[in-house]
Amino acid sequence: MHDIIEPILPQVPVEGIALHVGRSRLSMGDAVTPRLMPEGLVGLWARVWRPWMGVVPRWREGYLGHLGPMASQILAPALEKGLALRMRVVMLTPEHLAGSGRPEIHVSVWGDPRLLTPFLEGTAPPPPPAAEEEPPAKPARKTARG
Repeated sequence: MHDIIEPILPQVPVEGIALHVGRSRLSMGDAVTPRLMPEGLVGLWARVWRPWMGVVPRWREGYLGHLGPMASQILAPALEKGLALRMRVVMLTPEHLAGSGRPEIHVSVWGDPRLLTPFLEGTAPPPPPAAEEEPPAKPARKTARG
C-alpha cells in the first residue's frame, strides 16, 4: 500500500533563524528535519555548510530555527506519535538580498492527511458570522417637473 502525501502547510515561515543563510549553502528543495523542542515549538534542522575552524570543508546538521506557534500546534501531536512528515525548503532570502536585512526561510510540510485529520480539525478557523439581511431598497420616486 502506498502512502498518500499531500501538502498540509504549503508555505510556513521559519522564526528565530539561527544561522547565516547566505553562508550556509542552503537551497530550495533541501530536506528539513522537524524535532519537538521542550518549549512545545517545532525546531527545524537541515544539512548546512559549516567549515571546521573556518578552513576544513564540512557539511553537518545545523539548527535553522523554529516554526511559529500555530504551525507548531498543528505538527506537535503528529511528531509525538512519530508520523512521517516530509519538509522541504520552498523559499530563501539571504541577508544580502533582503531589503530589511533580515533573512527569510520558508518550508512546506507534506504528510498523509488521513492521519493528520484529528490534529487539523481542532485548528480550523471558526465559520464567518452570518450576515444580517438588509431590507430591500425602496424604489426611487419620479418627480414631475415643469
